[in-house]
Amino acid sequence: MSEILCRLADLNANGAKEIVRQDGNRRATMFVVRYEGRTHAYVNSCPHARLPLNWNDDVFFDSTGRYILCANHSARFDAASGQCVSGPCKGLSLTPVEIAVDGDAVVLRQPFPMS
Repeated sequence: MSEILCRLADLNANGAKEIVRQDGNRRATMFVVRYEGRTHAYVNSCPHARLPLNWNDDVFFDSTGRYILCANHSARFDAASGQCVSGPCKGLSLTPVEIAVDGDAVVLRQPFPMS
């Protein structure tokens, strides 16, 4: 069964939407981004330090709007691939999450990543 994560309209303000799940003592976050007309999703964890990428709700892009930014270490990630292009984790990638767009809804196509 597919789970609706958000609507495409939810991505209009910042180009991104964080989704949080709580399962007992475990808290997991992922985020959806809209970039150059395509929608992508990643686990909200920097591969360098395993910290969330954002400091503010739904804010994931750098000031240029071109790269996903790790607010902790200023690493920059290609929004389309999740590949780190600069910073301490260069060469590593964000963990992708399988999604689909169904009408105006962004739908999760795998179990929610509770790592």
